[in-house]
Amino acid sequence: MPNYRRYYLSGYPVFITAVTFNRDSWLRTATSVELLLASMRKVKGIYPYRHLAHVILPDHFHWMFTPLDTENFSRIVAAVKREVSWQIKRREMGNAKLWQPRFYDHLIRNEMDFARHLDYIHFNPVKHGYATQPAAYAYSSFSEWVSKGVYTPDWGASGIPLNIQDLNFE
Repeated sequence: MPNYRRYYLSGYPVFITAVTFNRDSWLRTATSVELLLASMRKVKGIYPYRHLAHVILPDHFHWMFTPLDTENFSRIVAAVKREVSWQIKRREMGNAKLWQPRFYDHLIRNEMDFARHLDYIHFNPVKHGYATQPAAYAYSSFSEWVSKGVYTPDWGASGIPLNIQDLNFE
């Protein structure tokens, strides 16, 4: 088994990709999406973090956040995955595996890296064919970023990435 090394730096945002077990599409319903988001909110009360962006697709999700009380973002991801599993097992009385055991992480290094990952998150439903533009996909934080003025509502319809000069980090 490979020996993965994670780097933890206090105050840095982290980009996460978590995948369902065997790429099963159990995240395809509004109920399962809300359960994942509710689990994120619950875990935020235990391990505080600043939620920056997310997109939830049927078999995986991308999430960007900044841990506040700990630099160990793995605890946050593990707690969310565990909470979702408990909630689903409690409701459905099932014991099926829900998550692949690991997850992908990337520490955000600077504003350009942040912008690239923000674009990646919000364009992902278009990339995978779930929507024709990011605004048409309900299970993401795209509308929040539109309201902040970072994106226009029609961004991504042409596939042109966001211009880094348009970002305001204040």
